[in-house]
Amino acid sequence: MKKEFYKMGILLLILSYSILYCGEALLRQNFLGIFRWMMEYPLSFFINWMLLWLLLLGACVLCKKPGRGVLIVGCIYMTFCVISFYKFIISGEYLTPADLILAGEAASISKEMNIQLERHVVIGVLLSLISMLAAYRCKPLSLRRKQRMVGGVLFGTLFFTTAIIGAKVCTSHEEVPKEEKSLTINKQYNDNGFMIGFTQEVVDLIIEKPEGYSEDTVKNLLMPYKVDNPNNHFAKPNIIMIMSESLFDLTNLPGISYSENPLAYFQNYGENYVSGSIATEVYGGRTCQTEYEVLTGHSVYFTDPQNIAYMKLVNEHTPSIPKLLQEEGYKTFAVHGYEKAFFSRDEAYKDLGIETFIASEDLIDPTLARDYVSDDALVDKVIELYENNQNEPLFCHVVTMQNHMPYTDIYTANGIHVEGDNLTAEEKSRLTTYANGVKDSDKALHKLIAYFEQVEEPTIIVMYGDHLPALDENYALYEKLDYIEGNFDEADCYKLYQTPFIMWNNYNLPAKSMGVIDASYLGSQMLHYIGYDKDPYMNYLIEVNKHLKAYGQNFQIDQDGKLKSLEALSKLEQSVLNNLWMIQYNRLALD
Repeated sequence: MKKEFYKMGILLLILSYSILYCGEALLRQNFLGIFRWMMEYPLSFFINWMLLWLLLLGACVLCKKPGRGVLIVGCIYMTFCVISFYKFIISGEYLTPADLILAGEAASISKEMNIQLERHVVIGVLLSLISMLAAYRCKPLSLRRKQRMVGGVLFGTLFFTTAIIGAKVCTSHEEVPKEEKSLTINKQYNDNGFMIGFTQEVVDLIIEKPEGYSEDTVKNLLMPYKVDNPNNHFAKPNIIMIMSESLFDLTNLPGISYSENPLAYFQNYGENYVSGSIATEVYGGRTCQTEYEVLTGHSVYFTDPQNIAYMKLVNEHTPSIPKLLQEEGYKTFAVHGYEKAFFSRDEAYKDLGIETFIASEDLIDPTLARDYVSDDALVDKVIELYENNQNEPLFCHVVTMQNHMPYTDIYTANGIHVEGDNLTAEEKSRLTTYANGVKDSDKALHKLIAYFEQVEEPTIIVMYGDHLPALDENYALYEKLDYIEGNFDEADCYKLYQTPFIMWNNYNLPAKSMGVIDASYLGSQMLHYIGYDKDPYMNYLIEVNKHLKAYGQNFQIDQDGKLKSLEALSKLEQSVLNNLWMIQYNRLALD
């Protein structure tokens, strides 16, 4: 039996190399470039190879027919690689562990996308299947059930041990100084291979206690921001916050002209009321992360942007702006142009203090745009909620959907034409679709404001974006148009990870420009603007904004508006950041 086992081990070593080659070549979209990876990162290649070999060995020991075990493991591995391939094409990011809990969301939204069978996928899958089928040459091992179980546990232990060692010995993107910018998460996968990169992301999801944390320290930090004589006479305006899907001022794209300004109303309100931009932790997706930051004042930077806050962090004890407003007698609502269960909003909203949640399945024959519920329909619902609930001040958080990627469909409802040098027909079509969709959002905002201009009750309307639109694969169009340089340093990320906002009001609050602020500050800035000062943490965020305008994994902005890497922060700024994490850690009850 030993001879048979050795023969099988050698064959599986060859097959694991072959399957690994197919998977890694697929991720790189290059069947020759993988050899360069092997030469430049031999340790990463070797550990990935050993990991896949151990998985195949374990499967062959557990299964009576080795070929079946190889087929199961190989298919699972290649499925992950194919999913990662398409995710990278769509959003510019590889598959991460946090994506696994979004399987339902991904399946739902993929129905709306025109996903095509790519040549690399066909070649990679076929070559890997040929390798897997070769395993049927292995003779079954004569093992008892107990021996198979022991062997499975042994190889499983060896696999996990090797994976953890590999994650530690191969460089993680978390360990590289920001100013070098030599290892983003994507490059981590490219340099270390899919299996090690994935394992490193699993390790990064573990939330560690902040340095110097204690409950007493948190109390002392917040104590100065507890107001002894709070303002009990602020106007208690109706508050409508609109998170507009993929909102971006595309008039900032160099060399592109439009037959009509897609955001004319939005820009006008910004000039005459309050305007600025929020720095986000996400690009092209994970909408709920920005939403969570705005509604709670917590940053997903500290808990890992890949870690979906609504699913992993929010519970009935999570502090939030809706809960604060409930204490002031507000009725709290949320309106969304998609399914309730998407990102577990149906559960998260309850925990955040939103009493009534209306989603696409609750709307009767809403008008559609690009097969999604239109922004116009959502505005109509907000007006209806206000008219039916005039006894108490209203808080309504709106999440739009109609401008969701991809932009491969043709949408010209507003007749906006796009012109630009060197644009391909497909690029021009995508920009046209997006520009016409954003114009719908602009018109819907104007409709809502025009209505509340006639309302006597004080009202504030905030509109902000969740992230920039993924206009093309892997930031390609932004780079082609020289919106970014393509080296993804702080300057590039500054442009890719911010989205505009405006605050309009109907009761003569002063106009001002807030510049770029962190997304997690927006809620506190809105409360401060209307005169609410009862919550120490929200007051604390106002003070923090004076020292650190924005912070995150991509860039930091100091009090003078200067871009910095994390390592370039002053001792005071680093202390502010650590103190902020201590307070948020305490509020999340992670201890």
